[in-house]
Amino acid sequence: MTDIPWLEEPMARFEACLRRGQVPQGLLIYGPVGVGRRHFALSVAARLLGSDWRPAVTLEPDQLPGVPHPDYFGVGLDDESRVIKVEQLREFMQTLQLTSHHGGRKVGLIFPAEAMTPNAANSLLKTLEEPPAATTLLLVVESPARLPATILSRCERIRLAVPRRETGLAWLSAGHPDQAACANALAFSSGAPLAARTLLTDDYSKLFAALTDDLQGLVQRAMPPTTVARSWAKRDTGFCLRWLHLQTAELLRRHVRPRDAPGSGLPLLKIPDAPLNMAACCAYLDQIMEAQRLKDRSLNLEAVFAELLMWWYGAAGALR
Repeated sequence: MTDIPWLEEPMARFEACLRRGQVPQGLLIYGPVGVGRRHFALSVAARLLGSDWRPAVTLEPDQLPGVPHPDYFGVGLDDESRVIKVEQLREFMQTLQLTSHHGGRKVGLIFPAEAMTPNAANSLLKTLEEPPAATTLLLVVESPARLPATILSRCERIRLAVPRRETGLAWLSAGHPDQAACANALAFSSGAPLAARTLLTDDYSKLFAALTDDLQGLVQRAMPPTTVARSWAKRDTGFCLRWLHLQTAELLRRHVRPRDAPGSGLPLLKIPDAPLNMAACCAYLDQIMEAQRLKDRSLNLEAVFAELLMWWYGAAGALR
């Protein structure tokens, strides 16, 4: 895992368990999106199968192939569904019951495990209770809370965390010359470098700059919220809402942290130095999160953004 340095320590811990003869039958690998969960899980699968194959770090998670080994099996989302169905799990489990091609261990990987339907999860539970001989099941999920407690109780766990900002920034900068763009992308991705890498394109760099200019224009009352809302309604809704949330959270941090504390990496807006109404700011964050929750429904996005952006319309509005 040398190409993803922050995964070396959890892999070393896993290797130590293997040296002690502690080979898990069920292993839950979890952590935030963009930290390398699928890369790590495939590396673990290859190690259990005695293969020196490693997933290409240059590929995105949904582009990664399975381990090229006859005793590796994987199940996930197909092109037409957002869930892993019980029929998929049953076929997957039946395959794991077969005799190993090489006479060794078999490995099955479920990604994303939180996408299993309740019936699929129940089907998996039966196998976890009585797993086939010399078989390890790998479940990859963002948060353990998204799986039933009955499944969690039958799995060992490996948590993958985002690296230190310096580590993530150095890794991104090695493949991209624009340090400011790397810092923006890493901040937007909450420190997850693989997620940040997908944002290092000219299109996203222009979008970062445009959204920053729009908010700065609102703070300075250089343009009305309705004008910005009309523009944002034509952009990626989730991206714009995420940007609003991060800028608001950064506003809070700037008022509570020491002046010499490191920032998040986001481009800072020029806002008058005035007392911040913390309750109003927190309530506004809740409002953004609610808009994020409802964004895929048939809403008038221009009206939603107009209401949200009014909060930033001038420094007095932002600090009320």
